[in-house]
Amino acid sequence: MKKSIKLMLILLVVALGVSACTAKTITPPTTATPTETVAPTETLTEAATGPTTASTGETQLVDDKGKMVCTVTQGFFPELTENQIAMLSVFPAVSDEDWSKGPEDALLTVLEYSDFQCPACAAFYNELNKLMEKYPNDVRVVFRHFPLVSIHPNATLAAQAAEAAGLQGKFWEMYDALFSQQSSWSSLSTEEFTTWLENEAKTLGLDTKQFMTDLTSEAIVNKIQNALDYGTNTIGLSATPTILLNGRPWSYDWSASTLGMVIEVLKYESEGLYTECPPWVIDQNKEYTATIKTEKGDIVVELYPKEAPLTVNAFVFLARAGFYDGITFHRVAHDFVAQAGDPSGTGISGPGFEYRNEISDKLNFDEAYMVGMANGGPDTNGSQFFITYVPATQLSGSYTIFGKVISGFDVLEKLTERDTQVNPDAPAGDKIITIEIDEK
Repeated sequence: MKKSIKLMLILLVVALGVSACTAKTITPPTTATPTETVAPTETLTEAATGPTTASTGETQLVDDKGKMVCTVTQGFFPELTENQIAMLSVFPAVSDEDWSKGPEDALLTVLEYSDFQCPACAAFYNELNKLMEKYPNDVRVVFRHFPLVSIHPNATLAAQAAEAAGLQGKFWEMYDALFSQQSSWSSLSTEEFTTWLENEAKTLGLDTKQFMTDLTSEAIVNKIQNALDYGTNTIGLSATPTILLNGRPWSYDWSASTLGMVIEVLKYESEGLYTECPPWVIDQNKEYTATIKTEKGDIVVELYPKEAPLTVNAFVFLARAGFYDGITFHRVAHDFVAQAGDPSGTGISGPGFEYRNEISDKLNFDEAYMVGMANGGPDTNGSQFFITYVPATQLSGSYTIFGKVISGFDVLEKLTERDTQVNPDAPAGDKIITIEIDEK
C-alpha cells in the first residue's frame, strides 16, 4: 500500500536509523513507511453520454470540451512556483566548482551538505553507495562541505583533507576513506588525526609532502570556512546531512530503497504522463463489469457508475487504454487489502491526473471484497485501486468505493503477499495481464 510522498519545500532532515547531526541537538528519526493500519493511498474512444451531475449531488462531472473534471499533475517533482524558486535561490546551482560523480544527465541528482565526522552522514554514505551500485546510470551525487565544528572537532580538518586530496585528483578516494573509516579517526586528537591523514595519503598513493602542505594551506582553509559561513549565514543550515533531490530539499527517508523508488517513478514519468483529463467514456445508465486478468487467474468486479461516475470513468478509460497492462499488485496484505495500479511498481505514482473523492451514503467498507480508489489525501484519486480482504470500516468516508468483486475470490487469496514500501526486496508481485471492460 502506498504511503503518499509529497515534497515539502522546507529544510528538514530525516534520518535513517540514526539521528541527523545538528549543531545544537540531535534530530529524532522519523519515517514515511506505512503500517498495516494505514488506509490505502496513492502519492494516472468517443465519449458516451456525458452527464453534468453526480448521483450524490449537483456536481459537475464533464467540462465544456467533453473531458471529465480533473486536475492535471506535474509528476513527482512538479515545477516550482515563483515563491519556491525565490526560497531555493539560496542554494547555489550545481557547477564545475562542485565535487560530483555520476552522469550529468542522471534522472536523480542527490546534493548533500555533509560533515565527514557526522555518523548520520556516514550512514547516508553507505546508502548512496548501494543506490549508485544499483542505478549507476541514473544517479549523480554532488558533495558540499558543512562541518559542524561545535560538535565535531575533527570535521574541518577532514574536509581540508578531502580538498587537499582533490588537488591531486583523489577527492573521492579520500571521501571514501574518511566515511568508511570514520570510527577509527573520529575520537583522535588533532595531532593524532593529522598523522592518520598523512598515513592515509600514503595509502592512496598521494604525494604526501604536497598533501601535508596543502592540508593547511590558506586557500583550502578559506574554502572550507567560506562553505561553512555560507551554509550557516545564507542558507541557514544547522544539520547534516541536508539533502536536495533534483534541486528540492528532501524531508523524508533517505535509504537506498526509498531513493530507488524515486528513480523508478522518474523512469516511468520520463516515458510520459497524461497531460490532459480523460474524455467522458461511460454512460451512467449502463452496467459495467471489469475483468482483471492476472497471472493467477481472473477477478471480476461489478462497477458502480451511478455512485462513483468520475472514478468509474477514469478506471474504464485507463483500462481500455491498456494503462494497467503489465502492472503488478505492489501491495498485498491478506488481512487488509490488495492494491495495484502504479506503473512504476513503487506505490507512489499515478497517471498524471487527479480527481475528487466520491463518497456515497449508500456504500461503505463494512464487508470484504469492496473495490476502492486509493489516494494521497482528499481529492487526489488517480489510478491506484485496492480490494479489501476483510471489512474495513475505518476506510469509509475517506475513499471512493467504485465496485465490488463478484467472482475470483480464490484468485485474490492466491496473490503473493508483499509491500514494496515496507520491504523493497519483497518477492515479485503478481502481474495484471489486462483489464477487460464489459458494457451492457
